[in-house]
Amino acid sequence: MEAIKSKLSESSKVLILRPNNTSAEALQQILDTWAPIKPSFELNERLTSNPNQYDAVVALDVETTVDYESVQRILVCNGIFAAVSSNPGALTSDLLINGFVNPTVVSSNMASATAPDFGKSIKVATPAKVWKVTDKDDDLEDLIDPDELLTEADKVIPDKTKYTCGPKSEKKKACKNCTCGYAEELSGKPAPEFKSSCGSCYLGDAFRCASCPYLGMPAFKPGEKVKLQM
Repeated sequence: MEAIKSKLSESSKVLILRPNNTSAEALQQILDTWAPIKPSFELNERLTSNPNQYDAVVALDVETTVDYESVQRILVCNGIFAAVSSNPGALTSDLLINGFVNPTVVSSNMASATAPDFGKSIKVATPAKVWKVTDKDDDLEDLIDPDELLTEADKVIPDKTKYTCGPKSEKKKACKNCTCGYAEELSGKPAPEFKSSCGSCYLGDAFRCASCPYLGMPAFKPGEKVKLQM
């Protein structure tokens, strides 16, 4: 304890984390050891002090649960944390992993470290607004009217009377001499196999007839069976 005590002054605030089974005689002995400093006592599991309150925190039994995050919270920047341990060498690694700096073996049963110093917090000023709309009418000048994107042809309602057969027809009925397969689709029968009259259907739209059922479909290999989806 003397190694830790030598780094503090009489006005330093010290907190002793004690196990639940610490006797009154042991507490009195600790008070005598720390004199003239008057430490406070708290149980390990009841560590709820205000932040940045203590200059040093000493854990009498680190083998019990010690909340390192809470210890750092209640310590001032560069505050000292010391802990009694049966293996102080391993404890230094544990302290380093948990965010403490400069871990050191103080004695055969104690290790110490300091709380990190993150510096003073500063308030970041909110950046000024680059621009501000003062006239709502000016903000609408660059907007495009979606109706202007439509041509007169786009506004014409499709004339279903042009289609006498197929799903695009007005009554959605197959014509009497249906050859496009729509009659079979309505009746649930498989569509008849289409036979090309020009022999150029597989080459693509540039070589197909105006009534070719393959219009709009990609080119395919000669003899390849292409299924028409109506």
